[in-house]
Amino acid sequence: MSTKIKIILLLLLPTLFTPSFVFAAEIRIDSYKAEVKIGEQFVVAVIVHSEKQLNAIEGRLVFPEDLLSVREIRDGNSVINFWIKKPQSESLGGIVFSGITPGGFSDPNNFVFAVVFEAKGEGAAAVTLQETTALRNDGAGTKEPLSVHNVNIVINPGDSNARKESLSDTAPPEDFTPIIARDQNIFDDKYFFVFAAQDKGSGIDHYEVKEFRFALISFLSQWVRAESPYVLKDQELKSRIVVKAIDNSGNERIATIAPRYPLSWYDHIPIIGILIVMLISCVVVFKKIWRRRLP
Repeated sequence: MSTKIKIILLLLLPTLFTPSFVFAAEIRIDSYKAEVKIGEQFVVAVIVHSEKQLNAIEGRLVFPEDLLSVREIRDGNSVINFWIKKPQSESLGGIVFSGITPGGFSDPNNFVFAVVFEAKGEGAAAVTLQETTALRNDGAGTKEPLSVHNVNIVINPGDSNARKESLSDTAPPEDFTPIIARDQNIFDDKYFFVFAAQDKGSGIDHYEVKEFRFALISFLSQWVRAESPYVLKDQELKSRIVVKAIDNSGNERIATIAPRYPLSWYDHIPIIGILIVMLISCVVVFKKIWRRRLP
């Protein structure tokens, strides 16, 4: 073996026994501002980069409560499809999160969620990720090594209101289409429907559902908070189904499913009878009031 080859091997030898950190996944906090003023709102985003397929991630985002306050948490357009623990504030200045994505995800710049902070005190605010775990999409849930990159925000004296207005989310969730389904192995073979809306701004907060057969008295039907999949109360599929998606800023998007089996003419007899009785009652009350006013 020549001397040149020996030298090359000697130089490469340490790399053979060095952990392959180059291929480790990365979770980081991206901030579009390094310096802000007291009273100013700004966004930080949690981003994941991985060359290997991941299907689960969890952790805790920590920040100083004396310097920062959470104004909003946004998970719209997140790479996470199902939240086990949706990003939410907890005591002691932290936001916990845990979610999965069936089928996995990889590549750079996978958006997990974002936080709108408001600076409330002067100083250097360290926003860090702790207790982070990522699992590979390999069928065994193998832990993927994670390199963590945090961020420091410098808060200076002053006040800014312009930035608060620009961060507000006024756009409703995107259009979505609920689907009615039935499976003998699910919900005792009852009809149910599934729904999922996307919101690129603040993220979906919750859904509400109502079912009604008669449009004239639909206002009497109550909205019910619901999760997908949702078992239908009207198993005859004669009701109109309305689903409302509400994002974290209060914006709404409504989707409607028409009755699969429209009502026959005789199905309207009870409601027509009720309306006639109501009309007669109104006429009687009106006549009594009118007579009392007569001299």
